[in-house]
Amino acid sequence: MEGQKHAYLILAHACPGQLRKLLMLLDDPRNDIFVHLDAKADFSPAGFDGCCRDSALCWIEPRIRVAWAGYSMIEAILAMVRAAVPGKYAYYHLLSGMDLPVKDQDTIHAFFDRHQGEEFLDLWNEAPHTHTRYHYKALFPEGAAHPLQNLANNIYKGLQMAFGRQINRDTKFYFASTWFSLTNDCVEYILAQEAWIEKTFMGTNSTDEIFIPTVVMNSPFKDHLYAGEGIRNLRFIDWSRGESVRHPWTFRAGDWDLLMSTPYFWARKFDERVDADIIDRLYDHLRTR
Repeated sequence: MEGQKHAYLILAHACPGQLRKLLMLLDDPRNDIFVHLDAKADFSPAGFDGCCRDSALCWIEPRIRVAWAGYSMIEAILAMVRAAVPGKYAYYHLLSGMDLPVKDQDTIHAFFDRHQGEEFLDLWNEAPHTHTRYHYKALFPEGAAHPLQNLANNIYKGLQMAFGRQINRDTKFYFASTWFSLTNDCVEYILAQEAWIEKTFMGTNSTDEIFIPTVVMNSPFKDHLYAGEGIRNLRFIDWSRGESVRHPWTFRAGDWDLLMSTPYFWARKFDERVDADIIDRLYDHLRTR
């Protein structure tokens, strides 16, 4: 399968200027790009005409109103996978619209050609209360980002614990970064589990980091996980300086040397409202290459 095309799946919701730069950096005859633009976004796909010359660019319809950590995020990811899978791409790379590549496409494709058949997930150790995400229903499944709704969710889950109303007792769950690079066979397998995913995770919250690793790790694909050292989904995310436990560091101009020295292929996150200079410099650097 050497040299086959890749599909980029992008969850976008803000910052149209930097999203355009991301699309142009991914624009390559070896890539096609599938974008889900949040229904809440205040811009439309019409503003991106002509930004890709070598890649097919597909905007997912209908647009979903995505809530942070809500089941709607799972729905948007599956919608992109469903749209892309007829192309039978060698790899499917999930990115946020706030991500950027930090390596050129030749480097990225050469690596995946060498590791064809391996799956790239960054599995995490569960925090003490991670199990509440999948063993108990949420009163407001789309409300994790809203303090009062989140508080109500925690109280509701506490009541379920007190009365022994646990759900999903018969599954071994796994926890990983949302962002992945997976083979065609693996994503086809995930799509075949859509009914199970809906039954298991509908009504829960904060399970976007759980549904794919759980499907993969309870399948034969668990034996194909990339075994390299470091971050195994090849995305550089700086949690050590994050603004909160929920949000990683936003890269700035002073991070240039750090970004150039990372062995990984993509980094998140960037925000043109915080520092546009680092985005422009990275864009110019990669476009020149």
